[in-house]
Amino acid sequence: MVNKKGQRGLNYTKSAYIYLLPAIILMALFILYPLLNTIITSFKYNYRFLTGEFVSFSVRHYADIFKDKVFLRAMINTAVIGFVFVPCSMILSLAAAMGLNRVKKLQGLLTTLYYLPQVTNVIAAGFVFALIFNNYYGLFNTVLGWFGVDPVAWISGKGIAKDPALYTQSYFRCMFVLFCYQMWSGLSLKVLLFLGGLRSINPQYYQVADIDGISKWKVFTKITLPLLSPTTLYIYITSTITAFKAYSAVIALFGDKFGPAGDNSKMMITMVGYIMDKLGNYIKPGAVSMASAGAVILFVMIMILTGIQMKVTDRSVHY
Repeated sequence: MVNKKGQRGLNYTKSAYIYLLPAIILMALFILYPLLNTIITSFKYNYRFLTGEFVSFSVRHYADIFKDKVFLRAMINTAVIGFVFVPCSMILSLAAAMGLNRVKKLQGLLTTLYYLPQVTNVIAAGFVFALIFNNYYGLFNTVLGWFGVDPVAWISGKGIAKDPALYTQSYFRCMFVLFCYQMWSGLSLKVLLFLGGLRSINPQYYQVADIDGISKWKVFTKITLPLLSPTTLYIYITSTITAFKAYSAVIALFGDKFGPAGDNSKMMITMVGYIMDKLGNYIKPGAVSMASAGAVILFVMIMILTGIQMKVTDRSVHY
């Protein structure tokens, strides 16, 4: 409704809020309330989930969680996945997208094949990778055998409890297996997004560069990367957030012990894995509060990281 001065009346504003009300209610129920409840629960010292009883409000759980070696290990593993695996996955995805963009025949089929990991069950794919890297009859060890390399115990923690050197070797081997899985699963959506970004670049830029005889490397660094920066920023932020929530792949590869057979230290645990592990002991006093504290720390870390990424890359993104 518009008045004589051309301004929209109150009825228009009311109608807008009415249309937004269902979405606001759903967000309040499934996002805002769980978030606030998690924050409050994290301050309840010795909270008992079944009865709702707790001793007092305290920050002690936050102090205890940073003294927990398992949580510190979870933070390190999560950081490796977020800051090492994600950039490597993006580089590989960009290379694959640029290759697909040049292919004219069977492009649709190849694009579909790259997208398959996105619609594949994570647990099932993890089991397949666990078989590929099996210590005895796995495909990876079979290929190594063709070159005279002895089978490697990729997912084995036998004897690591007594030998720190074996523990370190086992950790890096397990991390390599997880790296391979993350590279495979991370290609799907990234390739499609990069491909869409490449197709949105005006081909006249490349035609002018070709006429001027500019090298392919300069075309890539001076034209492709700057014009692809909005897509790159979006992929980097969303991929990092997803990496910080890594859980299913670790469970599929290493089981609910978060490590290879023979390991009791949970060497491959992630922050979400730590939260879920604590929630599994919900009967124990304070376990849910510790899990809530871990969830709040993870939430704050993601928010800070996203803010830093937006701030740092703001000047380098060309829209």
